[in-house]
Amino acid sequence: MIPNELKQVDNWCVYNIVEDKDRPGKTKKIPINAKTGGYAQSNNPSTWCDYDTALKAIGTYGEGLGFFFSPPYFGVDIDDVGNAIDKYKNGDTDNIISEFIYSLGSYTEYSVSGNGIHIICKGNLPEGGRRKANVEMYQEGRYFIMTGNIASEYTEIVDCTENIKYLHAKYIGGITDKQTVRVENQVPLDIDEQKLIDIALKSKQGQAFNTLYRGFWDGLYPSQSEADLAFCNMLAFWTGRDKFKMDSIFRKSGLYRPKWDSKRGQSTYGNYMLDRAIADCREVFTPGDGVEDYGIIILDKNIKRYAYDDTGNADRFVSKFHDVARYSYIDRGWYYYNGRKWKFDNSGYIKGLTEKVIKDMKMELAYCEDEEQEKQFLKHLKYTRNNRGKTNMIKESEHRLSILPKEFDKKKDIFNVMNGVISLRDGSISEHDHSQHLSKISYVEYTDTIDAPMWTEFLNQIFDNDQELIEYIQKAIGYSISGSTKEQCVFFCYGNGRNGKSTFLDIIAAIMGDYATNIQPETIMVKNQQGSANSDIARLKGARFVTTVEPNEGARINEGLLKQLTGGDTVTARHLYGKEFEFEPEFKLWMSTNHKPIIRGRDLGIWRRMHLIPFTVQIPDEKVDKNLKYKLKKELTGILNWAVEGCMKWQREGLKMPEAVQDAVKEYKSEMDVISAFLEDCTERGPGAVKASELYKSYINWADENNEYKMSNTKFGKEISLRFNKVKKRQGIFYEGVRLHDDSKPYSINW
Repeated sequence: MIPNELKQVDNWCVYNIVEDKDRPGKTKKIPINAKTGGYAQSNNPSTWCDYDTALKAIGTYGEGLGFFFSPPYFGVDIDDVGNAIDKYKNGDTDNIISEFIYSLGSYTEYSVSGNGIHIICKGNLPEGGRRKANVEMYQEGRYFIMTGNIASEYTEIVDCTENIKYLHAKYIGGITDKQTVRVENQVPLDIDEQKLIDIALKSKQGQAFNTLYRGFWDGLYPSQSEADLAFCNMLAFWTGRDKFKMDSIFRKSGLYRPKWDSKRGQSTYGNYMLDRAIADCREVFTPGDGVEDYGIIILDKNIKRYAYDDTGNADRFVSKFHDVARYSYIDRGWYYYNGRKWKFDNSGYIKGLTEKVIKDMKMELAYCEDEEQEKQFLKHLKYTRNNRGKTNMIKESEHRLSILPKEFDKKKDIFNVMNGVISLRDGSISEHDHSQHLSKISYVEYTDTIDAPMWTEFLNQIFDNDQELIEYIQKAIGYSISGSTKEQCVFFCYGNGRNGKSTFLDIIAAIMGDYATNIQPETIMVKNQQGSANSDIARLKGARFVTTVEPNEGARINEGLLKQLTGGDTVTARHLYGKEFEFEPEFKLWMSTNHKPIIRGRDLGIWRRMHLIPFTVQIPDEKVDKNLKYKLKKELTGILNWAVEGCMKWQREGLKMPEAVQDAVKEYKSEMDVISAFLEDCTERGPGAVKASELYKSYINWADENNEYKMSNTKFGKEISLRFNKVKKRQGIFYEGVRLHDDSKPYSINW
């Protein structure tokens, strides 16, 4: 059932399904004015109506109901997710449908096809994109077909301004590049329009001006829209950025068409073109004493002239994008800055930037000095527009915009978030800055004014109200959001199922965003064969929170690698098909396990790194909340604040292990010490001695019976020699101060 709140607003229409002429064999749904039967428009509220009028028009004018979006409402549309919907209906919560429904908690209905959902919320959408893959978010300019087929227990419309931020960043992201018009640089001219046109026609650029003024663009530009912008650029120059005169002259030109007045959001196509040209205009015409005697006011003294070759195109590219593009010879690809972080280009974004260079190049036509130069320019422009020209432009720019992997994410005491960069020294926040070369970001906004009461309750539950342990956990997470490896430790979250450790790690990974990654447990286990540079390790460059699941029972930790990864030593790695590179790890490893991996080392170097966090509370089946993860995600901003506070506590107090962790590590070490376990099970200390060969045979029998690690006779002898005095007698080698239990002596038959 459609919420009554929506029925009270006049945002309604009906819709019809018609053939889509642009896609043969396909149909599309068009909005219909329920009052007239004509087309309804998303940017024209006069074509909308009240709910009752729309309802009555079904069958007369349309096939069903539609709802246009305008503030304070926005909509989320997720389509073509039939498999996820099936999982959601069967009670599964680990899918995109469950994530959106339980994270937002607002009215949700199934789409007409049944393969998608619509969620309607109140509030404001974050800045950035509005559509990616099968997820769309709109606040205006769109409408939803309404079914009333409720998809969840949420039947009211709630404010989701905060809760939508994480989902938007995760599934869509992007920042809208807003163009600012510099009206303060307008240079008004006291010359009527016709005289300006005459002056332009008699100038050295007169031929190009005349061509566009008469409406001839075919062959010069790939589309009329690009010709429109080029002519607007000329008009901005000749009119001194006088928007009124620019508009008037354009309407008299052969380029004018009805599209000029068509709506574009809150503006029009023509207004957009004029604003763009005014903002881009760097020079304006000014007359001298006579109309024919004119000069040029140069508002930007740094205007450049470029060669008509690949090097010139690279000059253009570097000049325009030197702040937002970098090439890595190590990674064999481009990075670009999206306004918040540097991203590796997997989607052809850099190739798309060449189109912007080409658009700017067309403005150069106005500055050609004669007809011959115009011909040379147009020939070069045509070459640049083809694939070879674009490819060479990028290739020639690589060495001039190169960067090494080590130049990214160099500062260890800052943390990049959606609304700025946090200083982990004092919790302050500053604006994003491309020069910091941050390639990671948390998809959460930060403020120190919001707490997380549900998170606090969750921690008390899973750690059995052990406040000393919870305080330690806060500092451990605070340490983990930093780039420091000062503590040189690894965290093992140990305990049987239904104890909250998976939810705990999932939520921390959510606040970490790009700073979190996952590796296969085999990466840090002893392998039969050791490769060279590891591509799984390469993914850890710049990461701060690395999770892994439990290894196979009996798997043994690669202690040397673990020391290297946690000790601040430089690591050599390479991405698949990439070149080797070195980096200093800054991540903290968190392993979730039900059984402890084998550690054979007895030295302090490995055991001082072990922080075994016990998850001893087991949640009863009837108290398990399958939606807890999504409920906690509503508090991500508060949880991030909790983590930042933990970071500053760690810097003040250090990371001393609480009693619960110390006891767990002590027990773990005893379990891992095979020699100690064997001696405890099979020997007793006191007067006497045992023959070395008998002791080793007893150890082998014990190891077989208990499925324990069997070391060589030589290794065993070295370990025993550290504990007992070794003496050589006529009968052989003996160890003094220890003897075997009678039932532990090697079985033998005396004939």
